[in-house]
Amino acid sequence: MIVTFYSYKGGVGRSFCLANVAVQLARWGNRVLCVDFDLDAPGLHEYFSPYADAPVRGGLVEVIAGEADWTEVVEPVFVPDAESLSLLAAGAMTPSYADRAQTLSWPELFADHDLGWRFEKIREEWAEHFDYVLVDSRTGITDIGGICTAQLPDVLVLCVAPNRQNLAGALEVARRASDARDKLPYDRAGLLYLPVVSRFDGKEEYERARSWRTAMAEQFGPLYASWLPADQHDDQPELGLVERTTVPYLPYWSFGEEIAVVDERSGSPDSVSYYMDNIAALLAHRLADADVLVSNRDTYVSAARERGRREAGQGFRYDVLVHGTSERAVRLTDELLALGVRAVRGRLAELSMVRHFVVVDPPARPSAGVQEILDQVQLDSGRLVMVVGEAPKQLAAAHPLRNADAVEVVSALPVDDARPDWADVLVAAARRLQERGDLAGAHALVTRTVQASNTPTKSLLLRGEVAMRLGRLDEAERDLLVAVSHPGEAPRAHRLLGEVYRDMGDLFLAAEHFQEALDAGADEHEQALVHRELATMELRAGRPSEALRHLATARELSSGDDVLAAKLGFELGSLLVDQGDLEEAGRQLAEAVEQNTLLPGDQVSALSQLAYLDTAAGRYRRAEEHFLRALDLAEGSVEKADIIIALARMQVQAFGLSHAIHTLSAALASLDQREAGIEARLHEAVGALRVDNGEAVLAGDPYRAALKSYRRLGDRAGEVRALIGLAASAHDAESAIGIGEEARRLLARLRGPEADLLRRQLDSVAPK
Repeated sequence: MIVTFYSYKGGVGRSFCLANVAVQLARWGNRVLCVDFDLDAPGLHEYFSPYADAPVRGGLVEVIAGEADWTEVVEPVFVPDAESLSLLAAGAMTPSYADRAQTLSWPELFADHDLGWRFEKIREEWAEHFDYVLVDSRTGITDIGGICTAQLPDVLVLCVAPNRQNLAGALEVARRASDARDKLPYDRAGLLYLPVVSRFDGKEEYERARSWRTAMAEQFGPLYASWLPADQHDDQPELGLVERTTVPYLPYWSFGEEIAVVDERSGSPDSVSYYMDNIAALLAHRLADADVLVSNRDTYVSAARERGRREAGQGFRYDVLVHGTSERAVRLTDELLALGVRAVRGRLAELSMVRHFVVVDPPARPSAGVQEILDQVQLDSGRLVMVVGEAPKQLAAAHPLRNADAVEVVSALPVDDARPDWADVLVAAARRLQERGDLAGAHALVTRTVQASNTPTKSLLLRGEVAMRLGRLDEAERDLLVAVSHPGEAPRAHRLLGEVYRDMGDLFLAAEHFQEALDAGADEHEQALVHRELATMELRAGRPSEALRHLATARELSSGDDVLAAKLGFELGSLLVDQGDLEEAGRQLAEAVEQNTLLPGDQVSALSQLAYLDTAAGRYRRAEEHFLRALDLAEGSVEKADIIIALARMQVQAFGLSHAIHTLSAALASLDQREAGIEARLHEAVGALRVDNGEAVLAGDPYRAALKSYRRLGDRAGEVRALIGLAASAHDAESAIGIGEEARRLLARLRGPEADLLRRQLDSVAPK
């Protein structure tokens, strides 16, 4: 891929951006060449001079003049952790450089020396030797600029400063490049455009910055149109992409020519490196699936980072990649996974680690993602592409394709049994989907099995269960009433019918079927499940003591099933906590935790409850240990923040405020800053502990830090909470009232119970 970095005017950080992106791409295992085509004002070599063995001996001027081949003047650059990074400078930086550059007669070179054809050959050689060629273009609108903006690149990166002159100039160059591209005498795909906003200072003038981002998103919309997928969950995907590719202005990097990603951690949205990673990841993904960068930035960047790191001999990580965003693509992926196929939906996976590909519902217009798949397949004839849906012409022309639906893909899998019962296979697959939480996919798959089987008892039983989980109670009742007539399935069918009638509100029929399940010879596992459901009924009826009795019975019956026993122990322990039997609750929860078979969320909940029980009993060290174990298992940022804050509150009670503040400060210091949500919550917690423990005068700084983070995240409720804290810690009533008014302006846009609670809190600390 050849990428040109262009800016309408100088001083916007174009070369700085190119150098940083080049280093990151090289660090991710790619072969990268940087080309300085700004012959009038060369400077790219200055960024790499600290990492070069010798001064620049020659460059593009010598190549254009016919004095050297480009391979003779390319220099390796030894940036730490970047193994394959090279530089083709503008030319030898001698006193005669300016004269040599200005004596180049471009019209003559094109007319008499076939310079256009020569660059076409050079372009082909670059593509053969490098994964990425990044070209630093000259500024302004010039005829010679067409080489950089139209002939050479696959992608044109438009570096734009936030002012009308830069924006209008960049858009005009994009229009000219498109026109020039259409007139090229060479076979070339359409040019892709990636706008990058640089030197953007949005810290002080927050509203003006937001206004400019919105305006630029609107202006850039046509440039994004050919590659930015429509996001059904986001009606402004362009704005999200602008925010991800806006490089902030940091004065530190405005001095000299330094590479930020070498010295700066890239996890923080306040850092330049964060956005350089985003731009590099977009290029690494060939601009495909950019909506994922907006919705799940860390995953998108991580996938890009791994693309080039596949070691020789490691083999393929995945058997099948499913490319597509439709419900059918999701269902197909889940069906394959349920059958043990190493399948992944292809929005993020590195293509070099996938053996075969399935393109689901391909778009009518060629997409970057589909083309990248075809490029991968063309490199290896042993890899196949299958299409679900109508294939557009460019797919059919590029590779032999065949239509396939999910069942055909499943039935093509090798199995030990030469004559497998695919109905049983699909029932098992549907159950796997159900266990994974994909109820819709499980229902669709098992319905297919019901229709294909002569004796669909197992299929009806499972479809009835899935329909019940989906809330389709009438459908579930019909299927289960058929399945209950089969003796081998009667106990389970009766239990499931009991759940259906319970959810319908017919508790008499529910109890009758639960008893039928017990009388039909249910094994201990099934009996345990029945008593668990009876406990649920008793809880709904407001009889917790009866619920405890049934859960205790279920727990005893489940002794032969470690997974179920742990689940029931967790539920029993949680109910005992609510009923005040803390000693027995602790015993049940501890046993459940030690089984180590609970789902991660339940394990975290059990450990947290044990920590609360230990705190209530004054066993602070054990409570601390349980909190820390829960923290290790927690997955979401909100859950992690809750545990750290709960730990700190316990420590205030046990060891004093300074100990708790130290815990929160240590957690803040250890963050890799990718989790801005945790950072904001922890700063807020520090402020709250200060206020609650008589140190309001010290609470201002942490609340201001929380406010800054919440604003960066766009969390309006978080902003209001931080402002309430600032009002509570204000030195005088006038300041508190002023802060309160700002909070009220934000609150005016919020609705719901949380907003009502925030209004009451605000009125208590900053009355109108």
